[in-house]
Amino acid sequence: MAGSKAGGVNSSKLVSAVTGAKTTPMEKKRLQRYSRGDGNKSKGVTKHRLKLTIKRGEKKIRMAEVQAAQAERLLPTEAGELRAEGEMESTARFSQQQIAAAVDLQSQAKAYNMKLEKLGPYRASYSADGQHLLLGGRKGHVAVVKWSAGGRIQHQIQLRETVRDLCFLRDHTMFAVAQHKYLYLYDGTGTELHCLRNHKPDVSRLAFLRYHWLLATVGSAGRLRYLDVSMGTNVADIPTRLGPCDCLALNSWNGVVALGHDSGVVTMWTPNLHEPVVKMLCHKGALNDLAIDRGGRYMASAGRDGALKVWDIRMFKPLHSYRTPRPVASLDISDRGMLACVAGPTVQVYRDGLAHRANGPYMSHLIPACLGETVRFCPYEDVLGVGHSKGFCSMLVPGAGEPNFDTFEVNPFEGLKQRREATVVSLLEKLPPATIMLEPTKVNTVDVNQKERQREMAAAREARLAELRAGKKVKKKTKGRSKASARAAKKESNIMDEKRAKRMEQLEAERAKKRKAETPAKATGALDRFNKPTQVHHSR
Repeated sequence: MAGSKAGGVNSSKLVSAVTGAKTTPMEKKRLQRYSRGDGNKSKGVTKHRLKLTIKRGEKKIRMAEVQAAQAERLLPTEAGELRAEGEMESTARFSQQQIAAAVDLQSQAKAYNMKLEKLGPYRASYSADGQHLLLGGRKGHVAVVKWSAGGRIQHQIQLRETVRDLCFLRDHTMFAVAQHKYLYLYDGTGTELHCLRNHKPDVSRLAFLRYHWLLATVGSAGRLRYLDVSMGTNVADIPTRLGPCDCLALNSWNGVVALGHDSGVVTMWTPNLHEPVVKMLCHKGALNDLAIDRGGRYMASAGRDGALKVWDIRMFKPLHSYRTPRPVASLDISDRGMLACVAGPTVQVYRDGLAHRANGPYMSHLIPACLGETVRFCPYEDVLGVGHSKGFCSMLVPGAGEPNFDTFEVNPFEGLKQRREATVVSLLEKLPPATIMLEPTKVNTVDVNQKERQREMAAAREARLAELRAGKKVKKKTKGRSKASARAAKKESNIMDEKRAKRMEQLEAERAKKRKAETPAKATGALDRFNKPTQVHHSR
């Protein structure tokens, strides 16, 4: 609690000592939010050096609390919100015209509709800083748009080929397009940089890992490929063995790629293993789209069975589900946890609908005479982009974007020099593919249960010696990375769910029952052979 004494240090007194003024109730409340709890007490410690170490450590912790509380003053922007006047009124009935009339002129310019009827349906992707929009029409139209300036098109090209998917790479100066036959890389002006002929047959979905500089692709062959964009080398080529795939989502917290298959199975992959780290059955039919929140805690899945489900991927269990007018075509989750989906011409947004089930949609929007293709939230903005069969629509969703951004992470207002410096720093700090794992918090940690591991190894050695004393034949184990134990360990590194554990227990019980039934039969056969009289043949 804030203001509690720990090791002789008081946070409120520390604020007064730092600022030179008395602690206000607002500052006490702010300190309570950043408090790290009761610390170690130095009272009763007899050793002088240990007592000093405890006091210094607690003083540093309380100073960190104070600095974190003071840094909140540098984040003055608050998230927006859409409120109804009474209990009988619903925010889902507010139209985009009513919302635009109630906001300032700068926000009004962010709500518009681009009519591109001949080259759709359109897929959309925003840059990491949220300042640029990439549009790709199914019939070959690709455009880089400065969307905040009323949808002003900066560059556009006509590829005269089918465009299945597209995405920005590090920033808006490079983007990748999955075309009819191959995967292409372009610069911000539309100039072709590379044609990746080894990514064939046709690529269906793309995702870019910013911290690893990896481009993940999957297509009709069901092969997941990782391309290192900075080096131009293929990091991994993994056959999923689950058929064609056109559903891909990226977990930005740990870098794991999630794929949705036609059998209703969702698999999660890393470039280090050739088998999925997670494999879970989510729907009765094929999946249309997946979305994972920024914290890596929740996943939303939409299937052709008409169900929209929310999963807790920390426990790999379903939380709740929603029913939509039609099967959902596309999903996305905003920085602040809003869930958006498009089903036919209807766009629905759920607020606080991940951890708990929402009673109804927070917002609803109808695009007449259109079929939605994709929905994407703009980073750091209360804007939702919807690509549909007749163009692109930009919606205002109050409270969707993160109002305070970290300039060390991304700067929406950076210039040319700052962008170049940020690119160099990102290349120097690029993470290797080996750091992508299901639990990234276990990197560079110590095994606290080392004694337990030693007991298990000692028990295994004793069991092996007992088998040798009993005269059993022990198979020779090959040495090297291809030995049987290494292959078994790689397979067992996947998630062990309850169903699999129960099935293994059932198989073990069946084997034990079979061995018990075979032992008396073998003993009876041996006695019969011993008591059988010998036959003597006489020659004539």
